[in-house]
Amino acid sequence: MRARLRALGRLAAFRGGELLCVAGEDSDEVLLIETGSVKVVLPGKNGVDSILGFYGPGAVLGEMGVLSGTRRSATIMARTGGHAVHVDGTRFLALADEDPEVLRFVTDLLRQRLSLADRRQEYRASMDVPARLARQLLDLARELGEPAGPGFVVRGVTQAELAQLVTASPKSVEHAVALLRQDGVLVTDRRYYQIVDADALERKLADPGWRPGG
Repeated sequence: MRARLRALGRLAAFRGGELLCVAGEDSDEVLLIETGSVKVVLPGKNGVDSILGFYGPGAVLGEMGVLSGTRRSATIMARTGGHAVHVDGTRFLALADEDPEVLRFVTDLLRQRLSLADRRQEYRASMDVPARLARQLLDLARELGEPAGPGFVVRGVTQAELAQLVTASPKSVEHAVALLRQDGVLVTDRRYYQIVDADALERKLADPGWRPGG
């Protein structure tokens, strides 16, 4: 399916911080991320935005708005420089009409995103901020991080972004990072987070009695 999108669209570069689409705008194209990283941001009614996810090469975004004919519900912002294929909405709709595989592909994407949303809701309901941060960092590291021995390194993420990702205040996330460092599960530097041992952290998260820093 991604090969079909590449054939229909045009490749364009983006810069870090660039807005690839903005919430409230017309849904007029579908994006296929080829290189680099983007984040999907949901504007908050109280002025506090939430990050729905970070996405890298291979991610297809914006397809639901095009199919439903609704305006963008979220903003896509580039986290790094990179390239994306832009597929005009009318071309994508024509492809969906002629190829049933497109709808199956979109259904799979929707299922994955709903599963992710359900997991995040479960994290918010069952975990305090330090454990929630550890869980989200581990998920993020396994998806977009670099292997580092038994762990992973995540680069380029700010504490403000982590706060938006786990739906907590920046102060709470700062304290949570300190507790995870104290526990020896996390090493940090500026926009640098190293999970020391991913399997060990997974075991800690599975232990209902674990409290970071406790």
